Amino acid sequence: MSTSYATGLAVGIVTALIIFALIWKFSKKSMKGTFDERQELVRGRGYKYACFTMLGLMVLDLLLEGYNAFDTLPVSRTLAIFFMILAGVMVYALYCIKNDSYFGVGTDVRTYRAVMWIVIVCNAVSGFTGLRSGAMENGKLSFGPCASLLFCLAFVIIMITIRVKQSKMAKEEAEDEM
Repeated sequence: MSTSYATGLAVGIVTALIIFALIWKFSKKSMKGTFDERQELVRGRGYKYACFTMLGLMVLDLLLEGYNAFDTLPVSRTLAIFFMILAGVMVYALYCIKNDSYFGVGTDVRTYRAVMWIVIVCNAVSGFTGLRSGAMENGKLSFGPCASLLFCLAFVIIMITIRVKQSKMAKEEAEDEM
């Protein structure tokens, strides 16, 4: 690893931590919400489905590793493991959004949405900057820029799902008022 890359990585991590700390400090009160009993049950089921998703992907990873498939696949093992974790997070998030348990009662959705957009933009900038320096390492997709872009894609999918769910709920409320 080159010195400039390591320095850039360290500065990026420190900057991200500072931004996260500031966002957390100023949005802590407005993002706080409580979950009712039904939401807690749904969240528990979401955790279960996410866990089983990750376990299934881990078994697939072990099989691929056992057959030395990572030697021929164009994906690094670290990126594959990151994908497994991200898939579990996505299963949990999408299940909770679908069942109205993603946000607690009293959560300021606008603040949450603003934080999500900051995360999306930062990861997009990081990913596309990393792509300029090369997304391939030893003939495989490297972890850095590809992980940032996967993370960005996951958050965009979550934001789209939230928007679709909110539109559907607004439409149902409008129909109920008629």
